[in-house]
Amino acid sequence: MKRHILLLCLAVALLLPASALAEDAGGCAPQYRALAQAATVELKGTGDIDLVVLTDPMCWHCRLAHKLLGEYPEMYAGVKLLFFPRPNYIGSDMAAWVLEDAAGTDRLKPLVDFAYDDLRKPSVENLEEARMLVLAQFTQAFPSLIEGTTLSDLFDRLKRDHEAHVLAGADLARAAGIPGTPVLIAGSNVVVGYGPDAWLEAIGKKQLCP
Repeated sequence: MKRHILLLCLAVALLLPASALAEDAGGCAPQYRALAQAATVELKGTGDIDLVVLTDPMCWHCRLAHKLLGEYPEMYAGVKLLFFPRPNYIGSDMAAWVLEDAAGTDRLKPLVDFAYDDLRKPSVENLEEARMLVLAQFTQAFPSLIEGTTLSDLFDRLKRDHEAHVLAGADLARAAGIPGTPVLIAGSNVVVGYGPDAWLEAIGKKQLCP
C-alpha cells in the first residue's frame, strides 16, 4: 500500500516543473505536499504548524537542524522526516530503514536521537558492509532490536521492508528539485540548507497551507 501511495505521489510531483514551486505555491505546491505524504517518521511537538524536513542522519547540517528542532518543540505540532540519503554518507540508508521501522512506536525518539547524535560514518567503501556497520551500531546501543533474531536476519528484513520506500522518497525529493539536505518545509515556506535564524523565522511565520 505504501508503495502504491508513493508511486501516485511521484506521478503528481512530476506534473509541474520544479521551477514553478517558488513562483507559485511554494511549500504548498503538489511536489512538496507529496513529500509530506510520503514521510512515515514523525516527531511530535506542542505547537500548531506541521513541518517536513528532507534529511540524512549522517549529514552534519542535518544534525544541527535536528538539535535546533529539539530545542523548540513548542514551535511545531509535528516534524516529519523524509530521508534523502546522500552518496557521500555511505550506509546512511540503513539508518533510514531502522528509523522507518520504528515509526509510530515509543522507541522512535531514542533511535532518532541516537542516529543524529551518536551514529558514526563507516570508514569503508563497500555499501553492504557500511550498512551492516551502521546496523551494528544501532543494535549495540539498543540490544532489544536484535532480540529473537540475528544481525543478518534483521538486515535482510529491514532491507526488504524499507529499501523501496526510502528510494521512492528520494525520487520524490529529486522530482521536487531538492538539491541536497537538509531542507525545511514549513507551510508555504521552504528553506534549502541549514541556518538557525532562517529556520526559526520560517517556522515562526506559521504560513499554513490551505
